Amino acid sequence: MIKHLRIRNFALIRDLSLDLSPGLTVLTGETGAGKSMLVDSLALLLGERAAPEMIRFGESSAAVEAVFDLERHADLLPLLSEKGWMPAEGSLVLRREILAGGRSRAFLAEHPVSLADLRRVAASLVDLHGQHEHQVLLRASEHLAILDGHAEQGERLGKMAAAWESLLSVRRRLEALEKDAEGIARRLDFLKYQVDEIERAALEPGEMEALRAERLRLRNLEKIGELSRAGVEALHEGEVSALGLLEAALGAARELARLDPGLDAPLSRGEEAKLALQDLAAALSEAQHDSEDPLCRLEEIEARMASLEALFRKYGSDEAAVLDYARRSREEYESFTGEEHSAERLAEAIRLGAERCSRLAGELSSKRRAAARRLEDAVGEELNALGLAGKAFRVEFAEEEDPGSPVRHGGVGVSCGPAGWDRVQFLLAANPGEPARPLSRVGSGGEISRIMLAIHLVLQRGSEGTSRVFDEVDAGIGGSVARAVGRKLQELGRGGQVLCVTHLPQIASLAEHHFRVAKHSRAGRTEVRVEALDREGAVREVARMLGGEKVSDLSLRHAAEMVSGR
Repeated sequence: MIKHLRIRNFALIRDLSLDLSPGLTVLTGETGAGKSMLVDSLALLLGERAAPEMIRFGESSAAVEAVFDLERHADLLPLLSEKGWMPAEGSLVLRREILAGGRSRAFLAEHPVSLADLRRVAASLVDLHGQHEHQVLLRASEHLAILDGHAEQGERLGKMAAAWESLLSVRRRLEALEKDAEGIARRLDFLKYQVDEIERAALEPGEMEALRAERLRLRNLEKIGELSRAGVEALHEGEVSALGLLEAALGAARELARLDPGLDAPLSRGEEAKLALQDLAAALSEAQHDSEDPLCRLEEIEARMASLEALFRKYGSDEAAVLDYARRSREEYESFTGEEHSAERLAEAIRLGAERCSRLAGELSSKRRAAARRLEDAVGEELNALGLAGKAFRVEFAEEEDPGSPVRHGGVGVSCGPAGWDRVQFLLAANPGEPARPLSRVGSGGEISRIMLAIHLVLQRGSEGTSRVFDEVDAGIGGSVARAVGRKLQELGRGGQVLCVTHLPQIASLAEHHFRVAKHSRAGRTEVRVEALDREGAVREVARMLGGEKVSDLSLRHAAEMVSGR
């Protein structure tokens, strides 16, 4: 729903701000007052082509901005989140600017976006029935989704899309297998070589670090011997040794402890220190008697480290990375050589997947055709109520043959996709006995708007959050038909927001919100202004529409009755 609309320097509009509400809103005014400019500005916001002549004379740029309530547009949230356009609150701002020379810029939530992205988002927010290119229901590409929404096909479509994607995946694998058999064989040889090389190396996590430590020790055996001998001599082999002195001190302490129990704890720690020094002495003694041939072992270490470093350069930075590479290579090898990946098994999987897609597509098509008959009948009733009796709405189904497709219908290969095999288009027979034609090729602007209104009335449950704009919906009608059209617009407005440009008092009198559009002169310049009318103002405007510029007491009473009767 549009909450606020602002237009600056667009044609004859200098600066205009409108607060809009749910329900039916009408815009009225004399012919040429500028009502179409409001519709054109909205069309620009929705992605219409920008032109230099749209900029108000004497200005360097023009802008149209609208604030939308996203409460009923949960379908847009994933796209907005993915693109980084998610607004801080529940309102989304769309803006379109025209610069000198006709260049334009588009913004979503203050983020610069492409015109295609603006159109993509705006199409979910507003359905404009003025210029045909903005009418969603006139685009045949939208008809299948509209029909599926009417038929409540969400769950079936999910199953169909999953089955189709699975079938495509298997087909791609088989095509790759058949297309590059030699390349796959080369890849298998390469993978096997890599896995064998890594397995032969018999890697152990942490091995390189251990080898470095051992190499450091062997390169310093002479120094180790000197230091260990000095340590052993200082601890117990010298004339005056640490262990000898400690033993003497401990002997005195033992005697003293028998006389003074307070020495028991310190004595215990001293005994522990003696044991620790004895362990240290043993380790130092062992270090100075290393019997290993350092040169031979160093050669082995250097060779092993060189082989590990070669593996690291090719497969990963350490043992864990190389082992992980081997695991992934082994899995890839098995993915090519497993029985389930053979050409025969893949062909069988394609056959079964195609059968599943055919069954699901058939179910979708059956449900669609039943829903299409209901839609045709319901739209037909609405067309009669809107003064379009004799016009027949039809839903046309078609399929496209594809001999190369594994999905078959009636024994013939058909083009299929995630939504099945149906091609759907909405048609209208303008007069009895005439062939049905695409909606975009039948009727005048007013008839098209009423046809769209009839379809919207039937489909309104699935699009309650959309703002609908109707221009020329009253062309060529009057009397009771005009009142019926007004009632239908009022009904449609109860499910969301309807903006209607009208010349008919029968429609204007039914609006919950009424704006009057008029031209004014300001500082020698003409500009379009829009006035929000209260009930008294709405009655006077309806009276003007009934009787012209000279409003009589009779026309005022009649207008008051019409407004009260809404």
